[in-house]
Amino acid sequence: MKEILVFDAELMGNYDRRAEEEYGISSLILMENAGGWVAKKILEMEDVFVVTVVAGPGNNGGDGIVVARHLQNHSLSVNLILLAAPEKLKGDAKKNFEIAQRSGLNIFVARTESEWDELLPFIERADVVVDAIFGTGLKREVKGIFARAIEDINLLAPRIVSVDIPSGVSSEDGSVMGLAVEADLTVTFEALKFGHIFPPGEGFCGDIEVVKIGIPLDAYEGEELPYRLTYPEGLFPAKLLRREPDSHKGDYGHVLVVAGSLGKTGAAALASMAALKAGAGLVTLAAPADVLSLIPIPPEIMIYPLPSSSGRINRKAIDLIEDMLQGKTVLAAGPGLGTWEETGDFLVELLRKASIPKILDADALNILAARGGEIPGHSLTVLTPHPGEFSRLTGKPKEENLRRRLEQAREYAIKHGVFLVLKGYRTVIATPDGTAYINSTGNPGMATGGSGDVLTGIIAGFLAQANEEEFEEALVEAVGYHGLAGDLAASELTQPYLTAGDIIEYLSEAFKENV
Repeated sequence: MKEILVFDAELMGNYDRRAEEEYGISSLILMENAGGWVAKKILEMEDVFVVTVVAGPGNNGGDGIVVARHLQNHSLSVNLILLAAPEKLKGDAKKNFEIAQRSGLNIFVARTESEWDELLPFIERADVVVDAIFGTGLKREVKGIFARAIEDINLLAPRIVSVDIPSGVSSEDGSVMGLAVEADLTVTFEALKFGHIFPPGEGFCGDIEVVKIGIPLDAYEGEELPYRLTYPEGLFPAKLLRREPDSHKGDYGHVLVVAGSLGKTGAAALASMAALKAGAGLVTLAAPADVLSLIPIPPEIMIYPLPSSSGRINRKAIDLIEDMLQGKTVLAAGPGLGTWEETGDFLVELLRKASIPKILDADALNILAARGGEIPGHSLTVLTPHPGEFSRLTGKPKEENLRRRLEQAREYAIKHGVFLVLKGYRTVIATPDGTAYINSTGNPGMATGGSGDVLTGIIAGFLAQANEEEFEEALVEAVGYHGLAGDLAASELTQPYLTAGDIIEYLSEAFKENV
């Protein structure tokens, strides 16, 4: 599984300080390395002869000043526009400005919009404009001369390279602080930041290059590095792609899917078929007896009729739980289940008695939320809420959960000792030990009815084939393949045409991508 670390601004600041205090690497050297890397990436671009660097008053501006100096040393025509009075500069930014002055760099100062207007030709005539206005520390809305500069850079610059993060994008959650630079390339340092990967900020970054600026690897040892962005390359463990000649269906797990109710029969079929297509050896669907005839059950799926009333599982099903669980290795419950009180009683008892890994989705989560949020069972339990369901579980507004999705997902997983899959664009997989994986696959076309049911089935199918040591990796990969199958389907069918069934259909193509 390929993954890359993701930092928040506080964590990045801590490592900068550690490099200086514990390793004796001055912040001036780190700034020199950062600016040098950005310059190198610009020099690798084609047809770049004239560059304008727009620098703000902070350390991001200091990085930009270094970029300008390095590019001048490579005989490019470089102009530096400082959006602040030079006497306002501090620390390393001030030192680098003084070096730039002594090096003969063309420097212009724009403290007002009228001064900025006079310098617009330098934006229009540049082959590349470097955005070094704000870095990862931006906390408030962009206004005044800064807003005007960003607006004109977006309008007039032929190509834009942002230093660390496009100015105006919050590094903490990807929100746009009023307006933001629309970069063609963003060169960031040491690790991705949240603003690079969450919308709308990610849409402003263009291509992203992560470069190392000299912080020793030892500085990261022993520290909590909880956030990782996962990529589809090499997702599937080799053991799940290969099957021994003398193996049989029992070697690949038996998934029990408890799903379906009157009017929600499709969810049961989707989850069951997805589990089988994901590699489970056997799949049994347990559903209300009086709606089984309405469920489009593929012939490969076994059925277990449950006592029901008006298309919903009733309390009599409790007596069948132990028999139903016999021989099963994974339980997936919730898709289309309904939230009737008797169904809820059955579900709670089922979770108490099931000593196998569990995936809880949809109405299973709504039932638990309505009963105080207690999650019966052991730590090998996966919850797969969308933001609305997660809001019901946490009792917090959906907007807050979205804005702080990484933090909220980690807190919940740690507190309840479960694996949490918070669905959506950039689905977050949080583990009981506090690690949070951010999935990079998937597309808006997957925002369609049944997509979550398919995810539940794929997770169940993957976990059925994994042992306890492989549980976490198999879970992350299941989410990745769900998104990858959706991406492949969308590339062929277009996003608006995509359905949940197409995700199942293209799952084998996703597997082939990584064979």
